[in-house]
Amino acid sequence: MGMEFADWILNQPGGCFAAVWKRGGGCGGSMCPYATKRASGPLANSRNADMYHHHFGLTGPPFQFTPAPDALYLSSTHREALAALQWGLLHEPTGFTLLVGESGVGKTTMVCSILARRHRNVRTALISNPRLNFDQMMQVVMSQIAPGWSGHSRLEVADGFSALLSGLAPGQRIAIVIDEAQELSDEALEGLRLLSNTDTFEERRLQIIFVGHPELVARLARPEMHSLNQRIGARAQLKPLQSAEVREYIDCRLRAKGGKAAAIFAPSARAYLIAHSGGIPRRVNVLSHNSMLQGYAAGSKKVSLAMVKNAVGEYEDLLNARGARIAAEKPTRPRIPSAGTRRAALTVTALALAAACALLIWSQSWITFNPSHSGNVVKSAVRPAVEPYKTGPGIPLRPAAETVEDASLNVVIDITR
Repeated sequence: MGMEFADWILNQPGGCFAAVWKRGGGCGGSMCPYATKRASGPLANSRNADMYHHHFGLTGPPFQFTPAPDALYLSSTHREALAALQWGLLHEPTGFTLLVGESGVGKTTMVCSILARRHRNVRTALISNPRLNFDQMMQVVMSQIAPGWSGHSRLEVADGFSALLSGLAPGQRIAIVIDEAQELSDEALEGLRLLSNTDTFEERRLQIIFVGHPELVARLARPEMHSLNQRIGARAQLKPLQSAEVREYIDCRLRAKGGKAAAIFAPSARAYLIAHSGGIPRRVNVLSHNSMLQGYAAGSKKVSLAMVKNAVGEYEDLLNARGARIAAEKPTRPRIPSAGTRRAALTVTALALAAACALLIWSQSWITFNPSHSGNVVKSAVRPAVEPYKTGPGIPLRPAAETVEDASLNVVIDITR
C-alpha cells in the first residue's frame, strides 16, 4: 500500500489534494500537536473571525498559519518530499530518512499529511520538542507507541523498547519522526544512532525520520557526526514555490473555503503579493490573510493593489525590526584570527627577534675583537701615573703625559704633601 501511494503521489501533476489528508482523518488525530480547527492570527479569538471570512463569502478562514486539513497543495518539490517520507516510513533499508527545507516551506505540513494516513502496520511517535534530552525523548516515544507502559530509568526504557521491537510481527515497524531536528543536541543525535543498533533484524523494523532546517545538513557533515551521517539513506529537500505555483497555492486555499482568487484579489494585487512572497507558503498565508483583513476593514469585497502593498510593507517592516533587534541582542564574539594570519604574525615576530639578536651579537663582537678600538679605550681609560718630581721647594708636581688623548684623564695633582 505504501509503495502504491508513493508512486501515485509522484505521478500527480500537482495542486490541491484535500482528499489525501482527509483519508486519514486529520493530522495524526490527537497525537499531532499541530492539528487545529480554529482560525489563527489577530482575529483568532474574536467574533470578528467569522465576520472576516463571511465578508468574502467563504466558509472559513482560508489562510491559517497551521497545517490545514482540508487544503493540501502539492508542488513538484512537495510531491517528492511526501514520497520520500512515505518511503522512509515503510521501506528505507538504512533506517534513517532526512527531509530539510527553510522555515515556512511546508515541512510540518508534509509530516502531518503522512501521519494522517495511519498505516496499520506502523507505530509512529512524533517528537515536536527537539530540546528534550535523549532519555526524555524516549519517554515520549514509549508513551505514544505503547500507551500504559510504565518505566522511568534509562535501563527500563531501553529494555522496554527492545522488547517492543522484538515483539513486532513480520511487516510491522516502529517509526520515530522528529520535527525541528536541527535543534537536537549532539547527545540526542548520538543516542538515536545507538538506538538504531537495537534493530538487528533482517528486515528493518525501526525507522527514524529527521525533519529540519538546512543547517541540520551542516551539523551532520561535522567529523564527529560521520557515523550517523553515513547511515542516512533517503534524503529530500523542500524548495520554495515557483511564481506559477504560488498563484495555484492561493487559489487552492480559497477554493477549499468556497472562494476564488480571481473574485477576491485584483490581478495587480495578486501579482504584487506573489512577487514579494519569496515562494514561502507561510509568508503567502500571512500576506494574503493581512491583505484580506485590510479589505474587510475598508468594507471592500475585493483586495486592491494598495491593500496588498500596505500588508507587504507592514510585514517587511516588522521583519526588519525583528532582525535588527536580534542582531543587537546577539552577543559579540571576539574575532579569532585565521590560521594564515596567525602564521604570518608569528613569522614576522620571529624575524624581528632574530634581527635584534644578530644586531646585539654583532655590536658586542665588534667592541671585543677590534684591536684598534679596544686599545684606544684602554689607553684613554687606564694610564699609569708618571713619577712625581719637584719644580720648586716643597711643591711636587706631575708633568703632563707624553701622549694626551683625554686631558681630563691625564692631569693628576698630588695634594698629599
